[in-house]
Amino acid sequence: MTNPVLVVGGGPAGATVATLLAQRGFQVCLFERERFPRAHIGESLLPATLAVLEQSGALPAVEAEAFTSKAGATMVWGTDTSPWSWFFRETNTRYPTSFQVERPRFDQILLDHATACGVEVQQEISVSEILIEDDRCGVVLADGFIPGSFVVDASGQRTLLGNQLRTKQWDRDFRNLSAYSYFQGGDHLSGEESGNILVESVNDGWFWKIPLRDQVSSVGIVVDRENALPDIRSHGLQNWYEQQVHSSRLTGRFLRDATQIESCNLVRDWSYTHTRFAGENYCLVGDAACFIDPLFSTGVHLAVSGAHIAAAFVETQLEDNLPSEELARSYDALYRQQYDHFRELTKLFYSGNRSVDSYFWQSRRLTGQLDYEPRAAFLRSVSGQNAAGYERSVLQHAELPSSLVNQISDLEQKRDRRKEALQLNRGETVSLAMTKELTLEKRIVLGERRFEMGHVVAGTDRVAMPISGFVNKLLREFDEPSTATAATRRLAHNLNREPNELLPMALAAIELLTADGVLEIQSP
Repeated sequence: MTNPVLVVGGGPAGATVATLLAQRGFQVCLFERERFPRAHIGESLLPATLAVLEQSGALPAVEAEAFTSKAGATMVWGTDTSPWSWFFRETNTRYPTSFQVERPRFDQILLDHATACGVEVQQEISVSEILIEDDRCGVVLADGFIPGSFVVDASGQRTLLGNQLRTKQWDRDFRNLSAYSYFQGGDHLSGEESGNILVESVNDGWFWKIPLRDQVSSVGIVVDRENALPDIRSHGLQNWYEQQVHSSRLTGRFLRDATQIESCNLVRDWSYTHTRFAGENYCLVGDAACFIDPLFSTGVHLAVSGAHIAAAFVETQLEDNLPSEELARSYDALYRQQYDHFRELTKLFYSGNRSVDSYFWQSRRLTGQLDYEPRAAFLRSVSGQNAAGYERSVLQHAELPSSLVNQISDLEQKRDRRKEALQLNRGETVSLAMTKELTLEKRIVLGERRFEMGHVVAGTDRVAMPISGFVNKLLREFDEPSTATAATRRLAHNLNREPNELLPMALAAIELLTADGVLEIQSP
């Protein structure tokens, strides 16, 4: 009998990856050291998270719970001291709203769904060690060793396997801590913004205020760790927290008639990643893999979207014959791509805040010479529009170095010019060729359900872009300069197809590839 897949941790990452694997026919055993429901912070969900919950089948139960509906976010941040808002509907038509959730209940829903899908869930069972060897893997419990066919570490900020392997790297750019509690009553935003998270920058950092059900609010402050700890030790956590709340302009006003209903909590360990996210018989997912900062509510999103990637990785590793090391590198690169994107967005937004002038904010600003250079892949993504949907909205409210603004503007203008040139002639006269710095390579990529051999467009300072077999063949027709219609005719001949049959699909692909700089317009 094949050993089961072992999942350590029952939070959103562990419950989701376990559910997806059980739905695919794997025997899955999940170990959770606490008894659910259990307290947890991180209540604000992104719309992109809902897409993965829909795929796992958990979304109907989440929607039925009638959590607070969230249309977007309202912020006191950037170049203006007045509140401003961005809304999911501006960029996400499939999910124009999301939810503010009570995490004990939300996490319970996901874990119950895992059980209903056939996962063997064992609560109040603590894993003391994860064993990873070339020929076997498993977990060590208080009463013995449990062998597995694969181990998924979803142990959260405990980072069990990462600590064992000594692969954790702390992020020096986010040396913060957070104190938070819950309040009953008081006021919040109104109208369309009533369900929004409120993010308010203050002298020592920034506050969040999240409206939950029954007039309860989650209220936390993020501050510099080294500066805050002496004051916390001197005054006591509760007294220090109360002082911070009362000193805030907007959050304090909303809480004037509210009652604190839970003791204050402190989170000291902060942003980190690991040098390696996967191996032949293990992978890290969720907070066990990385944690950035709570600013853009990315924790749960990285957990459940990472679970989707992890489920594909486990299935491929156990059932296909792809090279294990290359497969692990593909998982690592894809997971890290999401992490890097959100990290760079957070760093830029921190650096661009001018709503408050204090040590906290001055120390996080970028100079006019841009002492931090975002990766070209991030700039391309922001100049287009990433699926998360709010990058441009928030960066437009930040004061960023002119060199960065110019880079984004240049990319946008080039994209528009390429698209316009192609649309004007419908691909009949403009000559195109593959950009010289880019190559077509055969690599392991994420398919619809699992990893598979495929093709990517690769280049220096560029995230490898997976492409379909059709696009791969189409691009090879541009090894030499050619018009779009001539390249399509040659491809149709090679595929034994009618040119008119392929032309609409080919022109649509060529337009996108040209806008993204994969194909470049040749000078007359």
